[in-house]
Amino acid sequence: MGSEVQPAYRMCFVCGWENPIGLKVAFYAQDGRVRAHFTPDERHQGFPGLVHGGILFALLDEVISRAAYLRGDWVLTGRVEVRYARPARVGETLNLEGWVERAAGRGYLLAGRVTNPAGEVVAEGRGLYVKLPTQLRRRLDGGILTRPETPA
Repeated sequence: MGSEVQPAYRMCFVCGWENPIGLKVAFYAQDGRVRAHFTPDERHQGFPGLVHGGILFALLDEVISRAAYLRGDWVLTGRVEVRYARPARVGETLNLEGWVERAAGRGYLLAGRVTNPAGEVVAEGRGLYVKLPTQLRRRLDGGILTRPETPA
């Protein structure tokens, strides 16, 4: 099955291709999941050579929340539980994956993980996400979100 680039907001910290301090990650829908790759550099470290946990959380939260878009919804983070399993190393490409566990009413139970090049889980999480309010969704649908011409 092929993959499709998901829309992005140009100034988003994680996916925004015009954010000068952003991560510029392109997300893809593939096989009923959201996937992406990111290679951290020294700007993303906490301890020397290790990716900061906040960067890992931002990547994980983004890929998890984007799973709702597979069903046509944008969501806001309500609550997320994260387990950091092992350090992520600067310079190693991280693989991101998010999926829907359950949709109910105004929200979703979503989950995801970040793995290293060996396929080992670096961080995983699941959480409750709430559908965007109608007024904000209209603004997004009105052009705030666009697709990058070329993924980062």
